[in-house]
Amino acid sequence: MASMASALQYLFLFLTIGIPVYKCAAVFQNANCVPDEHVPCFDLSMVAKIAKNVSKDMIAADGENILLKHNSFDKIRKKKELHGCVLHKIIDFFQDVLVETERRLFEQHRGEANHLELIYIMDQLRNCVYKVKKGCDNLYQKADTMANLKVLKNLKPKQVAILQLQKLKYAKERLEDVNIQDRAMDELKLLHFYMHGKGFRENMND
Repeated sequence: MASMASALQYLFLFLTIGIPVYKCAAVFQNANCVPDEHVPCFDLSMVAKIAKNVSKDMIAADGENILLKHNSFDKIRKKKELHGCVLHKIIDFFQDVLVETERRLFEQHRGEANHLELIYIMDQLRNCVYKVKKGCDNLYQKADTMANLKVLKNLKPKQVAILQLQKLKYAKERLEDVNIQDRAMDELKLLHFYMHGKGFRENMND
């Protein structure tokens, strides 16, 4: 696994040349460089486009989904701290899934360039998420110590965030299960929808 991680690190250096990550653009006014505040932090449409090439097409039974349904997740995205904290864990999870599936493909002599691009993109997305260190630690601790939440109806935003974190933790603990990997890869094509919200910086200068 260590050798695979090292190989991926070298590949990241080459991928940086080919992936059009948005940098902070600027315009000149009176010989001064003025940041363009409208430059997006990251083009999320790129995530959707590449993810379609690796995603599975599966039908989830009730309770099998890893990411919550949008009508429930909306409670999280409206709260900057909750959304940011949950996004960090979502990105960590999908990066781990991509590394694990790429490792499996590598062992089968079927490397996948799209996987490698997406692994790198996860780091770029992480840089666009607001960081709330203390608040996140407290939320993560509650998610780890509370009994698993199951009923979505009438849950408050913080409870919904804890439920999402618990679902991510459950899936991550079973990451070697191919069914979990396939489920995650299926949901990956919808990841860009979950990024939009209070916790994700739309522009570089936010």
